[in-house]
Amino acid sequence: MVITPPASSESSAKIEAEKALANDPQLKPVDTDSLIWAFKKREKRFLADEGWSPDDDPYFANYNPVPAKAVWYAALFPGGGQIYNRKYWKLPIIYGGYLGLIYGYRWNQKYYRTYANAYRDLVLNSPNASYLDFLPPNYNVEARRSYLESAFKRKRNTYRNYRDYCLVGMIGIYLVAMVDAYVDASLYHFDVSTDLDANNRPALMVGCHIDF
Repeated sequence: MVITPPASSESSAKIEAEKALANDPQLKPVDTDSLIWAFKKREKRFLADEGWSPDDDPYFANYNPVPAKAVWYAALFPGGGQIYNRKYWKLPIIYGGYLGLIYGYRWNQKYYRTYANAYRDLVLNSPNASYLDFLPPNYNVEARRSYLESAFKRKRNTYRNYRDYCLVGMIGIYLVAMVDAYVDASLYHFDVSTDLDANNRPALMVGCHIDF
């Protein structure tokens, strides 16, 4: 008579796994190396979510920009200081602002000239009469001349102001880019990690007494 020892829990679990694998060929055992790789990948993703600092990359960590040079490069051409500081992600913001303001400047300049010519022709009774392009046919100009002069003058001044605002905006972006280049170069290796967060916790003070 042969006595079969009772199967351990580990061997029984292995037998059940083999049966499940036999019933479903799509199942396969998990490799421990794949688990290690998955945990490392998750750890890298967690570290990436925590934030990235230029000091983590040797390309940026070994670079020490000079604030004066950054300002000069920014003054020579737009975005030069940001390129010198290796902050390339700021270039689309600067050039996008310039392109938008240039488009606005040209748009308002075109309509400013149109209304300025119409106002001049209306006031001087010019034979060109470009103001008639804004009026319906057979419009009685003489009956409403004062109103038309006021309307064309107001339109001319409005588009001129918008054009000047766009020009001021371009100058503002130019100056802000210079200031940003200087500050960015000065604080290039400034520590902004989460280790600088304040960690205040309440504590119980033992041994305190009050004398009356």
